[in-house]
Amino acid sequence: MEKVCIILAALIFSSIYSLKLSKKFNIPTLIIYLGVGMLAGSEGFGGIEFDNAGLAQFIGNLALCIILFSGAYNTDIKEVSAVKKEGLALAFAGVFFNTVLVAVPIYFFTPFDFFGALLFGAIVSSTDASAVMSILSFGGLNIKDKVRGILKLESGTNDPMANVIIILLINIIKLGNIGIIQGLVFLSLQILVGAVAGFIFSKLTVKFINKFEIKMQELHQLIILGSILFTYGFTNILKGNGFMAIYILGITLGNTSLSYKRNMGRFFGSLSWMVEVGMFVMLGLLVFPSRFLAIWKLGLAVSLVLIFLARPLSVFITLSKSGLDKREKLFIAWGGLKGAVPIVFATFPLVEGIVNAELIFNLVFFVVLLSVIFQGMTLPFASSYLGLKETKSKVFEKGDLENLEYFEESLVKVKVRNEGEVAEKKISEIGLPKDILLILINRKGKHILPKGDTIIETGDELYILGESSEEIENYITKALETINSTDEKQQA
Repeated sequence: MEKVCIILAALIFSSIYSLKLSKKFNIPTLIIYLGVGMLAGSEGFGGIEFDNAGLAQFIGNLALCIILFSGAYNTDIKEVSAVKKEGLALAFAGVFFNTVLVAVPIYFFTPFDFFGALLFGAIVSSTDASAVMSILSFGGLNIKDKVRGILKLESGTNDPMANVIIILLINIIKLGNIGIIQGLVFLSLQILVGAVAGFIFSKLTVKFINKFEIKMQELHQLIILGSILFTYGFTNILKGNGFMAIYILGITLGNTSLSYKRNMGRFFGSLSWMVEVGMFVMLGLLVFPSRFLAIWKLGLAVSLVLIFLARPLSVFITLSKSGLDKREKLFIAWGGLKGAVPIVFATFPLVEGIVNAELIFNLVFFVVLLSVIFQGMTLPFASSYLGLKETKSKVFEKGDLENLEYFEESLVKVKVRNEGEVAEKKISEIGLPKDILLILINRKGKHILPKGDTIIETGDELYILGESSEEIENYITKALETINSTDEKQQA
């Protein structure tokens, strides 16, 4: 038990330090975590024996639910609305084209049969949000907003489509006799049921939170975590795609007015980071590096086909009428990094006992490593060479009221009482001293920027900034009812 705790602590600290390495050397954090897992594995220094593909798939699916939800929850629809056509086209049509374009040479030059080649193509077809974000965000790569938006939207939404195609192909390989019409119906129902289920469960989650009026953000976090697990499980029972449902759940809740909304985003961002590190290390444990010696030539050939042929062609075909110029399409093609998602998907054939499943897994792992190292480390150069690097600094950026908690001053939230002296008065009439500032009014869930002629109404929640919470309370104790304790700073 003690050794496990020390190992977990070391992983946490190394994951934080890896961000610095990622930014300095443009190394995607995925490589570091996978490397740790491989070193800790049976063929590394750790000597940990782990070859349970079923357990890896189970843990991987749960981790993907959290990661997918977090990415969707923190996606502002307004920010991606300008590129939604291009991003969603790549997420659906692009995945299909990529699957076929990879499968053709795989079928003719490898031991895979036709459906095995398609299965491999589907597994490596989706770009990985974690790998992309580790470069675009944590790596500090500043590129044009439109191109960045397309890559972020594609990488966050293409997993469900790839997952549906993989499930269909596994069923075809195992059962056979599935016609084209039946296959299209299966694909459509998986996506449709998943989307509808995600939307319905998001609305039910909001109603549940509002009905019970729970004022503890920790319980809100548990409610939404429970909603994630229930949505994924119940959608799969309904024969829909659980990952699609999770994405719709996340993006709907993230763009709905909720209590503690910003804090919820931070919580699931941290949780996503934690499960991501654990998943990457686990996948590193699952692989046996010595087996790469037997497939490195085939793995290199497959990687070159994917990077230089299938991905660019799928991007250019999908975005042929998008209005993007050639340079933008080339960078989007080069930015389609592979990551942990294809490796998790590669465990599906292992669990189902598909022919050549072990070869598929090892090839996918090899392709992912090469993609992240080769493409990930050269993305900054590609952005500069293609003239897509953003050189202008942004004048306006989103502020974050939560950072006020780190000020020496205190931010206090108070509620106006019926019998208070400030109710139904203008702000200019209540005589706040110069060292106390009213910065925001929350009126029934609607945020109002205070002005001198703004009338304060009974039930308003006022956010007041001052030298100390005691000073604020001493001044307004007769007029206001303090919600938070005097020694606790209330985040906005």
